[in-house]
Amino acid sequence: MTSGITREERAESPRARRLRLPGWRDTRLLVGLLLVLLSVAGGVRLVSSLDQTTAVYAAARPILPGQEVGSDDVLPVQVRMDAPMASYLDGTQPLAPGTVALRQVAEGELVPAGALGSASQARDKTVTVPIDPATAQTFTVGTVVDVWVSRRDPDQVGTAYLDPELLLSRAVVAATPTSSNGLGMGIGRAAVQVVVPADRVGAVISSVDQEAKVTLVPSPGGAGNAS
Repeated sequence: MTSGITREERAESPRARRLRLPGWRDTRLLVGLLLVLLSVAGGVRLVSSLDQTTAVYAAARPILPGQEVGSDDVLPVQVRMDAPMASYLDGTQPLAPGTVALRQVAEGELVPAGALGSASQARDKTVTVPIDPATAQTFTVGTVVDVWVSRRDPDQVGTAYLDPELLLSRAVVAATPTSSNGLGMGIGRAAVQVVVPADRVGAVISSVDQEAKVTLVPSPGGAGNAS
């Protein structure tokens, strides 16, 4: 008794089975697996990036300049930061005692890092004074200086000055002439900004308006050279 399968059919059957079973060395299979893995990894990375948030402070109520700011006035919120985190107040750090608002912050607004400071910062003002251009370049931001003025001699003709007098001790240089800030006072003078206590602002402005010669002298412990 013979089966219905011919010799030729038996010879072709193993070959057909081998063609239907691709191995791990099949290039198309490896490429397909690689594409799947890359797709999964890309999806995980996208979801992870969308979930990345940063805690910053927002104003819980309107904050006004000069107001003392405490933990009840701000609340931490989670936001996705397009701008650098340093631009806003870190919501993971507690506010220091005696923190004062330096500018107005509306309710719900993210609190800029420069909007809060100390009580002295809230009182102090920045005033521009004219000094010699050559020596203006020797000062840097943060230099502690004494402000001396030589007033014009009303009894003399021309540019005669009286003896210099100390107008203000331990002012702080806030800005110096650079190509980026464009500070300048005209021919023969350069502008330097100094931080002045509020009760001395009038005296400094009056001296400048009366065309007194202003000289900045570094205080002990301050960097820079005399003008």
